[in-house]
Amino acid sequence: MLRQTPFHARTAPLCESQAWRRWAGYVVASSYELTHDREYHAIRSSAALLDVSPLYKYLITGPDAERLLDRVVTRDGARTKVGQVLYTPWCDAVGKVIDDGTLARLGEETFGLAAADANLR
Repeated sequence: MLRQTPFHARTAPLCESQAWRRWAGYVVASSYELTHDREYHAIRSSAALLDVSPLYKYLITGPDAERLLDRVVTRDGARTKVGQVLYTPWCDAVGKVIDDGTLARLGEETFGLAAADANLR
Protein backbone atom coordinates (compact mmCIF):
# COMPACT_ATOMS: atom_id res chain seq x y z
CA MET A 1 0.00 0.00 0.00
CA LEU A 2 1.38 3.39 -0.96
CA ARG A 3 1.49 6.05 1.73
CA GLN A 4 0.10 9.54 1.38
CA THR A 5 2.22 12.59 2.16
CA PRO A 6 1.10 14.98 4.91
CA PHE A 7 -0.12 17.35 2.16
CA HIS A 8 -2.08 14.78 0.14
CA ALA A 9 -5.52 15.62 1.58
CA ARG A 10 -5.05 19.28 0.61
CA THR A 11 -3.42 18.76 -2.79
CA ALA A 12 -5.41 15.78 -4.12
CA PRO A 13 -8.56 17.86 -4.85
CA LEU A 14 -6.36 20.20 -6.94
CA CYS A 15 -5.05 17.37 -9.12
CA GLU A 16 -7.22 17.92 -12.20
CA SER A 17 -5.02 15.63 -14.31
CA GLN A 18 -5.37 12.63 -11.96
CA ALA A 19 -1.79 11.85 -13.02
CA TRP A 20 -0.48 9.98 -9.98
CA ARG A 21 2.82 8.15 -9.65
CA ARG A 22 4.84 6.20 -7.10
CA TRP A 23 7.77 7.90 -5.43
CA ALA A 24 9.70 6.27 -2.59
CA GLY A 25 6.63 4.45 -1.28
CA TYR A 26 4.28 7.43 -1.62
CA VAL A 27 1.60 8.29 -4.15
CA VAL A 28 2.26 11.77 -5.57
CA ALA A 29 0.88 13.93 -8.36
CA SER A 30 2.99 14.02 -11.53
CA SER A 31 1.20 17.17 -12.62
CA TYR A 32 -1.88 19.01 -11.45
CA GLU A 33 -3.28 20.34 -14.72
CA LEU A 34 -4.19 18.43 -17.89
CA THR A 35 -1.09 19.82 -19.60
CA HIS A 36 2.15 20.69 -17.86
CA ASP A 37 2.74 24.02 -19.65
CA ARG A 38 1.74 26.44 -16.86
CA GLU A 39 3.39 24.36 -14.13
CA TYR A 40 6.61 24.09 -16.12
CA HIS A 41 6.63 27.84 -16.83
CA ALA A 42 5.98 28.70 -13.16
CA ILE A 43 8.79 26.45 -11.92
CA ARG A 44 11.27 27.85 -14.45
CA SER A 45 10.37 31.53 -14.40
CA SER A 46 8.74 32.51 -11.11
CA ALA A 47 7.81 30.26 -8.21
CA ALA A 48 6.19 26.95 -7.48
CA LEU A 49 5.33 24.90 -4.43
CA LEU A 50 6.12 21.19 -4.61
CA ASP A 51 5.42 18.44 -2.09
CA VAL A 52 8.82 16.82 -1.65
CA SER A 53 7.90 14.75 1.41
CA PRO A 54 9.15 11.52 -0.25
CA LEU A 55 12.71 12.81 -0.61
CA TYR A 56 15.31 10.56 0.96
CA LYS A 57 16.80 12.38 3.93
CA TYR A 58 20.23 11.71 5.40
CA LEU A 59 21.74 13.10 8.59
CA ILE A 60 25.52 13.35 8.45
CA THR A 61 27.26 14.17 11.72
CA GLY A 62 30.70 14.14 13.28
CA PRO A 63 34.08 15.79 12.92
CA ASP A 64 34.56 14.40 9.37
CA ALA A 65 31.06 15.23 8.06
CA GLU A 66 32.34 18.20 6.08
CA ARG A 67 35.15 16.11 4.54
CA LEU A 68 32.71 13.38 3.51
CA LEU A 69 30.35 15.86 1.87
CA ASP A 70 33.22 17.47 -0.03
CA ARG A 71 33.73 14.06 -1.69
CA VAL A 72 30.05 13.57 -2.54
CA VAL A 73 28.53 16.93 -3.48
CA THR A 74 29.79 19.83 -5.56
CA ARG A 75 29.05 22.50 -2.94
CA ASP A 76 31.71 23.53 -0.45
CA GLY A 77 30.52 22.36 2.97
CA ALA A 78 33.03 24.61 4.72
CA ARG A 79 31.42 27.70 3.19
CA THR A 80 27.89 26.64 4.13
CA LYS A 81 26.61 28.59 7.14
CA VAL A 82 24.58 27.01 9.94
CA GLY A 83 20.91 27.31 8.95
CA GLN A 84 21.69 27.61 5.23
CA VAL A 85 20.25 25.21 2.64
CA LEU A 86 21.85 24.88 -0.80
CA TYR A 87 20.94 23.00 -3.95
CA THR A 88 23.70 20.65 -5.10
CA PRO A 89 24.42 17.71 -7.41
CA TRP A 90 25.62 14.40 -5.92
CA CYS A 91 28.54 12.70 -7.63
CA ASP A 92 29.97 9.19 -7.63
CA ALA A 93 33.62 8.31 -6.96
CA VAL A 94 34.72 9.41 -10.45
CA GLY A 95 32.73 12.66 -10.46
CA LYS A 96 29.70 11.56 -12.49
CA VAL A 97 26.46 13.25 -11.40
CA ILE A 98 24.12 10.62 -9.99
CA ASP A 99 21.42 12.81 -8.43
CA ASP A 100 20.71 16.25 -7.05
CA GLY A 101 19.16 17.57 -3.89
CA THR A 102 19.67 19.92 -0.99
CA LEU A 103 22.46 20.28 1.54
CA ALA A 104 21.57 21.89 4.87
CA ARG A 105 24.07 22.82 7.55
CA LEU A 106 22.26 22.15 10.81
CA GLY A 107 25.22 22.65 13.15
CA GLU A 108 29.00 22.90 13.14
CA GLU A 109 29.37 19.14 12.56
CA THR A 110 25.82 18.28 11.45
CA PHE A 111 24.43 18.31 7.92
CA GLY A 112 21.21 17.20 6.28
CA LEU A 113 21.26 15.88 2.74
CA ALA A 114 18.12 15.20 0.70
CA ALA A 115 17.70 13.62 -2.73
CA ALA A 116 15.02 11.98 -4.88
CA ASP A 117 16.64 8.55 -4.98
CA ALA A 118 18.29 6.37 -2.37
CA ASN A 119 21.98 7.12 -3.01
CA LEU A 120 23.61 6.55 0.36
CA ARG A 121 25.51 3.52 -0.95
